[in-house]
Amino acid sequence: MQDLISNTKKIMKVRGYKVKEQEKLDKNQIFLICEKNSGKPKEAFQVLILGGDGTTGVAIIRDMVKEMKKKKINNKLIIAGGKVTRSAKNEMEANKIEFIPAHLVLMNILEHEMVPKHEIIPEEEANQILEKYRITPEQLPLIFDTDPVAMIIGAKPGDYIKITRKSQTAGMSIIYRLCIKGEE
Repeated sequence: MQDLISNTKKIMKVRGYKVKEQEKLDKNQIFLICEKNSGKPKEAFQVLILGGDGTTGVAIIRDMVKEMKKKKINNKLIIAGGKVTRSAKNEMEANKIEFIPAHLVLMNILEHEMVPKHEIIPEEEANQILEKYRITPEQLPLIFDTDPVAMIIGAKPGDYIKITRKSQTAGMSIIYRLCIKGEE
């Protein structure tokens, strides 16, 4: 559970957040409140870490939504091990709650030497790139929002992702991709 918490904090840092509060709900549940450096409540993030191999049901999701409404936090993320029920997934989707399987966080793929740097770029920067190369967004290579790295960095359909990779022949290689809705 400690690795899961530690890696979750690293992921939130990559997304530009720092942990403001950490609360242990029980031995397999940790609740984090993260905020951007701006400190604006609208940009705060609520993270629920569910360790263990148990099933995540709709009741847990509904509890998180109630807590979120109390704290007026718009951004929500659940990291869970084990099985997630269909009704829990539907509830997450209805309440715009991100979900990342715990095994992706435990491994922390962003630190693997074969995974290049991925970052979401602002739309203005993406528009400059599209204009520079005289292309449309549909002409960019695609990446699904269900891709493990896209999930970790928090990419949503419509986001533009800049991938910077070291190359033996080119020195540094930069690729831009458009995030689209993927299948489960």
